[in-house]
Amino acid sequence: MASTHLAFYIASTNMTKREFQKFVSFLMRESTVWASQKRGREVVLDKVTDSRQICLTSQLPLYSFKKLLVSCSEILFTSRGRRIIQERADEKNQVILGLTIIDLRALVLLNQVFEKDPYYQERMNRTLVVGQSFVPRDRFQFFMRSYEEDFLEHLQFDIFLGIQKEVHRGEKKDFKIFTGSLKGQRVLDEFGYKEYEHIQFSGPIKEEGLNPEMIEIRNKMKYHHNPKIWEDLGKICIECGKCSIVCPTCFCFDIKDKTDLKGGQRIREWSSCFYNEFSQVGGGFKFLSTTAKKIHNWYWHHFVRTPDEFSFPGCVGCGRCIRVCPAGIDIREVIERIKKS
Repeated sequence: MASTHLAFYIASTNMTKREFQKFVSFLMRESTVWASQKRGREVVLDKVTDSRQICLTSQLPLYSFKKLLVSCSEILFTSRGRRIIQERADEKNQVILGLTIIDLRALVLLNQVFEKDPYYQERMNRTLVVGQSFVPRDRFQFFMRSYEEDFLEHLQFDIFLGIQKEVHRGEKKDFKIFTGSLKGQRVLDEFGYKEYEHIQFSGPIKEEGLNPEMIEIRNKMKYHHNPKIWEDLGKICIECGKCSIVCPTCFCFDIKDKTDLKGGQRIREWSSCFYNEFSQVGGGFKFLSTTAKKIHNWYWHHFVRTPDEFSFPGCVGCGRCIRVCPAGIDIREVIERIKKS
């Protein structure tokens, strides 16, 4: 199968729209449910108070699921005298419902990056991930030329909804249900739904390796450096860092200590390589001293460092950075320049 969305055979045993709404209500009893919802022309990832609010669509919310797993700012521990009090992640369980394939790919990377992070892992233990089969198809998305039948084996989710058509309010659609974890199976069993198929995770990368286009970009950046690309971009980039904030795979953070006479707190906050203090070391020296160096570092991180470290592309092609850039920098155009260098 080679198309821009995943099609699933609809059989009489599939979950109906009515059953799905009951399932969402079941989840809301014990968990906070987050899902895509329409706000005018935009789609936002927001808390669900009514199952009819959910909009299962190929349109990506501007702000991704990342904030629900990697908090924008969180206290890691508090010290009081000689006592260290480790903070816990949000106490209540949560469900992230309706992640598109693009964001599920980003989740695979975050799971690798924070594999040994106890705060992330505790939050993941309290999270049920429910994906859905739509592949975003608008003028922003790229790296999405084909999806093979075994694609689900390389995504991480607890439950996956195979859908034939976008689902809006009042429409009656059927869902083919897949599970990707014991947690997903247990939740469906508790709900009383048995008609699901289990997909075993086979690792983030297919046997044939990384996407050839990703390899080409990596090799071009690593072995055919073209400084003019970054000098040109450095003249228009305003170093706002918006691209890092909306990117579902940017994972850089700062550690800050706040102290008083009684003790203090250690805080982890999102950061960006575009911020002035990001590369500053003792004595005031900055490794990323110019805008050109900062934007080159951002692309190097996504297309060279992350593939080298995790054997996984650091960009999933969501196009969110294009949507928010006030300078009009288009990552697709930059990639074409890199390929031609």
